[in-house]
Amino acid sequence: MPTIVDPIRHRGGAGATTRTLIKLLTGAPLAAEIEAIPANSEPERRYRLRKILSIARSLVSRLPAKAEFVRSGRFLRSVRHSLNTGDVDLVMLNGSDLLWLLPELPPHIPTILIAHNIEHDLHLSHVERLHSSWSLLHRTLLRDWRRLREYETSGTRRVHNVVFLSTRDAEIARRECADINAIVVPPLFDYSPRGWSRTRYSDVNLDIGFLGHFGWWPNRDGLRWFLTEVFPFLRETTRLHLFGEQSQEFAQADPRIVAHGFIARLEDIWPMCDLMICPTFAGGGVSVKFAETVYNGIPVVASSFSARGIPLEPHPSVVLLDHADEWIRFLRSPAAGELALRRGPTPNTKAFEMSSHKATLHEFVEGVMKQKTSRASPAVSC
Repeated sequence: MPTIVDPIRHRGGAGATTRTLIKLLTGAPLAAEIEAIPANSEPERRYRLRKILSIARSLVSRLPAKAEFVRSGRFLRSVRHSLNTGDVDLVMLNGSDLLWLLPELPPHIPTILIAHNIEHDLHLSHVERLHSSWSLLHRTLLRDWRRLREYETSGTRRVHNVVFLSTRDAEIARRECADINAIVVPPLFDYSPRGWSRTRYSDVNLDIGFLGHFGWWPNRDGLRWFLTEVFPFLRETTRLHLFGEQSQEFAQADPRIVAHGFIARLEDIWPMCDLMICPTFAGGGVSVKFAETVYNGIPVVASSFSARGIPLEPHPSVVLLDHADEWIRFLRSPAAGELALRRGPTPNTKAFEMSSHKATLHEFVEGVMKQKTSRASPAVSC
């Protein structure tokens, strides 16, 4: 499994999703043996430098910048070594950025793409948010977007077998590649949610939580929107708790903001807050943290954008609002206190349980592998 993230060390949504998929694939009855080959192993502090270099390389390359970002001789040699020395039944490309590997893969070995996002859709969303003063960069990135769209569309058509995380992404891809063989497996979680009951709520204080990686631009943009358009107009007794990487950067914006940084145990987060928020309005794929909040039965106020592509039944514990005045009215009203009491499992919990999608994923993988001789313990090069 060539993968865009290291499934062991990555703390974001892509890492969590990859770990869960690996656990599903290695479970019975498929019982696959998986070798994960991460594309990038450099420290995260070099992320910005790699990003700049990938844009520069794309100016003289046949590949778009997103593909250049994960392309390296070391990574390619690792993939070739795995294919040459292992008994590989199936290759899973964990991320559309890796579609440039397709010419390197033996044609007799079936391949599955794990599409975390529609990358060209995500890229265009970012380009459109650039300030008008960045006209040269805008033109450069828009040119790169056109190349990325062709790269991703042709690669998806060629790989044919795709696992999407979002129903919306699957719909977009099918409009461009109508004959692909695809399923949707939403973000899944490999633990049982605890009962987070709350029997009383103080109408004086309101503790709001926002969970995410704040190095990810949709989370940063969403937080800035909330801090500018909503938070200043809430009661002085309302506190905002930020959980995740780089949250400390926002701690000095207001004394009512508490930045906790990365917290490994989610069960330590939920008791600190009356409710969670997810104010994201741009990006791609699915919001894994929104899905995990819903899975745990924690009340949440979110934008409808945060919930797109996710199997979600209407429920009183999930409030979707899109305008700042709606957020302000709700969070200042008694309804926020009533929402804080709506904790516990909901019908939506089952949609994100591993057991709900295990059979579907196994059947899909086995169907793709039918062209290969059946083996008792298939080896999946991830």
